[in-house]
Amino acid sequence: MPEPRIIAKRYALRESLDEGGMGQVWRAYDLLLGRDVAVKLILDDLAAHHDAAAFVERFQREVRVTAQLHHPGIPQVHDAFLDGTADRMFMVMELVQGVSLKRVIDASGSVPPVWAVCLALHVCAALHHAHEVHVIHRDIKPANIMIAVDGTVKVLDFGIAMALGADAPTRLTKPQQIIGSPHYMAPEQFDAGHITPQTDLYALGVVLYELLAGERLFDGDNIVNLMCAHVLQPPSPLRSARRDVDPRLERLVLDLLAKRADDRPNSARHVIDELLGHLPHQHPGYLFFPDLPTLTLPPVPIPGDALRLSAATSTTGPQQRHTQVSAEGRADRLAAAQALFEAGKLSSALPAYDALAAELGLLGAQAADDARACRIQAARCRIGLGQHQRALDDLQRELTQLRAHRAPTNTVVLEVRLYVGLLLRDVHRFADAARELGSLYNDLVDRRDPDSALVDQVREALIGIRRRPPGYRSI
Repeated sequence: MPEPRIIAKRYALRESLDEGGMGQVWRAYDLLLGRDVAVKLILDDLAAHHDAAAFVERFQREVRVTAQLHHPGIPQVHDAFLDGTADRMFMVMELVQGVSLKRVIDASGSVPPVWAVCLALHVCAALHHAHEVHVIHRDIKPANIMIAVDGTVKVLDFGIAMALGADAPTRLTKPQQIIGSPHYMAPEQFDAGHITPQTDLYALGVVLYELLAGERLFDGDNIVNLMCAHVLQPPSPLRSARRDVDPRLERLVLDLLAKRADDRPNSARHVIDELLGHLPHQHPGYLFFPDLPTLTLPPVPIPGDALRLSAATSTTGPQQRHTQVSAEGRADRLAAAQALFEAGKLSSALPAYDALAAELGLLGAQAADDARACRIQAARCRIGLGQHQRALDDLQRELTQLRAHRAPTNTVVLEVRLYVGLLLRDVHRFADAARELGSLYNDLVDRRDPDSALVDQVREALIGIRRRPPGYRSI
């Protein structure tokens, strides 16, 4: 296997994930902090392009605009190299592991209405935050919406975003330039009209229509025909294609698709309030449908008043919240999560364990052990999905709590100590791994059968750390 390319003496590029007209996105490893990241790297030959300066400016502003956004639904910017030389510029971001909404649509066509509503809530939460800091995305489309393995949703690619306000000279494209994805562009984008948050809401309406109807609002490859359709042609009624769509939901989608921006909902917050009314009153904390990615529910943080409204309208009694179900129901879901885990379907098992852990945590001491078991299983899912740093953080937190109340050789404590030691090794913190595993080995030898399989596993891990290849260093 060829050695990975290392940039800035820190980021080892391991696998190309995507490539567009402007750059490549790589799965990379941060050698300093010991974590997986995504690196967006300007294409090597861009400097020779006749419009290279415009690409450089656009990329620099994409980095700066995205770095202003701090929301779970938007990948975080960790680092950047913006020296003005196109073939050396890159941005380091949170690595999102999952599947794009475009791939989901290509494979599934239409989806259950509640799944579409939940996904739209995720996207609206991210748009609400962006709009609050005066950033308009301008390119909301299925390819820029990623469903992560933990059931959350990320809005990607602020490359053609526009920042508003007196202090923000950050229009990322030239005036009068038509830019975006024609199938999802608002009417005002075709005629270089006034861009507002309602521009993003129109695109969201197009995405929702496609999810519910199983076909694009307007199709074809001719940009002139698409422009005329978006500007002049009314949408076909949703319920003519899907009778199971609530008339109120159809009305919301059609409002989002209004030709005049002023006729659309006035904010993402307003859309959130409307969408919340279409969630089920009782739910297990996530949505699972065959052949569709699991979605967390309720979604990533949304404005506080709306979240409180959701909790209030979903309560069926003074002691019963909408995320709680009967003990029998939890047992069934736990068995289903375990079956997914044993079948290797970790991306589906993970949100199930996370949701169960959250619910059990609400029950206090009586369910503390079960909640902890679900958190540990969720961490095991993350290990299998390559989310080593997140799994390590979670398990170290569990280990701190366990050590305060249980003996070092308690069965659960031993299990978590082993996972922590192996994860420290996997993120290249070899000295810490050796200390953790060495302590575990001594306790096992002193108090258990020295020939047990667990002892052998710890011994082999320690030998492997001591024999690690030259050039690796402890961080």
